[in-house]
Amino acid sequence: MAAVSTLVDRIYRDFLNKPDDLSAFSRLDGAIDNTTTTVIYEDGLLSSEEENLLAGGALIEVNQELMLVTNIVSSTRTLTVARGYAGTTADSHGDKTNMFINPTFPRKSVFDAVADNISRLYPSLYNITTTNVTSNSTYAEVPATTVSVVNSWVQNADGDQYTSAGIELLTNFPPSSTNTAVQFSNTANGKTVYLVVKRKFGRPTAETDDLSTACFLEDSYHQIVMIGAVADIMGATDVDASTQEFITEKLAAENYPIGSGERLRNALLRLRSLLIDEARGDLRSLYPQAVAIGN
Repeated sequence: MAAVSTLVDRIYRDFLNKPDDLSAFSRLDGAIDNTTTTVIYEDGLLSSEEENLLAGGALIEVNQELMLVTNIVSSTRTLTVARGYAGTTADSHGDKTNMFINPTFPRKSVFDAVADNISRLYPSLYNITTTNVTSNSTYAEVPATTVSVVNSWVQNADGDQYTSAGIELLTNFPPSSTNTAVQFSNTANGKTVYLVVKRKFGRPTAETDDLSTACFLEDSYHQIVMIGAVADIMGATDVDASTQEFITEKLAAENYPIGSGERLRNALLRLRSLLIDEARGDLRSLYPQAVAIGN
């Protein structure tokens, strides 16, 4: 089990944070709630040059929240801040939580890029889930985000073989708590019906969301999401040349060299497309059927 934070951390480690150029950071000296406007940081973690960055107008980042520094009292290491800056949400933060100064790649932006790319995998890719329901005269709920039933089986009257069940998928169906259900035809009530269903991926709402159980994401799709997220970040941020060189070297080390003169973001998008094609081929071999082509 891995949380969304795992992908966020890997993006920083593998692509965005060069080993010799980490963001200046300290830690909170005491917990704060979501309304506190004074922040005290720990002594001894910042150089004098880094502490000089904490002037009025600086940004600090704690978890996903950005705060705007409006005043600093250096002698007590106390910052006055405006909370929930630049569209982030003011939240409670524990003692000793890392506090980054003027982050180049805010964590909220990286999380949003990951969430966007998980959602964007469908319809090119999708999750396959097996489940079972009991046939009845009304409907049976199936997992949320189900978009089609790939296969269905029900035991025949003699109990000696399984045959395809008569199934109709109901989407945007308010009576179901999952908004999705199946109803039955030519299937006796009270039968256990085994289903293989195709699902969209779940968009995460927090870093603690589990990639498998909340997002329905296969481990093999993690790299696709990370490459797409980095491409989005490259498109939204003025990335310095040394970081671009670092990313290029990382890709080359994984046997994905960037062509001479090719823009890095375009190369990342090309790589994402190649990885999706490979994964889509694997899906087609396992579940032969028409597959919608997107992205």
